[in-house]
Amino acid sequence: MLRPLSVWSWASVQCLLLQSLINLSASDPSNIDVFSQVGQEVMLPCHCRSTIDPAKASKHPYLWWETPMESVFELEGPLRFEAPKYRGRVDVRLQGFEEEGNCSLLLRAVRFSDAGLYESFVQAGGRRRRFVRSVELNVRDHKDSKTLAEGERLHLKLHTTQDVTVVFRGKDGKAGEIWRRWGEGEGKAVGGRQGRLVEREGALILSEVKLEDSGTYRVLDPQGLAVSTLLLTVEPEAEPMQPAERHQDARDAHSSAGRASSTSPIISVLMLFSYFCLKL
Repeated sequence: MLRPLSVWSWASVQCLLLQSLINLSASDPSNIDVFSQVGQEVMLPCHCRSTIDPAKASKHPYLWWETPMESVFELEGPLRFEAPKYRGRVDVRLQGFEEEGNCSLLLRAVRFSDAGLYESFVQAGGRRRRFVRSVELNVRDHKDSKTLAEGERLHLKLHTTQDVTVVFRGKDGKAGEIWRRWGEGEGKAVGGRQGRLVEREGALILSEVKLEDSGTYRVLDPQGLAVSTLLLTVEPEAEPMQPAERHQDARDAHSSAGRASSTSPIISVLMLFSYFCLKL
């Protein structure tokens, strides 16, 4: 027979259960998958309302966002830390964090190198540092296709402010670099497209496209990864109709109308004849 628990034992069990409930409400250990494309901004969700008690906290709560390799972002009141590779690209709203427990991390201008596991931790009211959320960031490239007529303009979005190289592969299978931007300053056209390529408002513009411009365009980041892939098809411009051809078309249309009008009385006579035959 099981012996009844003592009063002290029951109190201990209740304390353990209460602590477990607090820990569960303070954090959700399950992973969250978040997806973003290169160049966009993404929110890594996090909420720790039950962890932060402003009435008991003797100072501002402390927030960490980390990857397995480094600290990404830290926040304590007006003080903040941003890792060099994330500088100017990460943020957490202080008011939303301290008043509502919203510790979501905003990440701007996403790069392929940003992909991976992110974890958040909070320390408040003299408590030990607590784990809050684990987020897996997945980064994808851009894919698109366009069809243009000869003489039109191609707008190729670069999707990133990083150094980039644009590579073109024609329908004949030959590939080569056509434009690059490395370091400070403007980009430079390479190959036979000088004078037709210009960078403007985050896009590479190719003016007066030709049939031989049909093919695949890839924007590559400094690591050689494809930020975007665009399949371009250039169609021949429709030739304007010559005056003689227009006159011939008009004559053909008039002749067809004349033949139709001349045959219509014959059809009427035949229909009338058939009617009387049926009456007999």
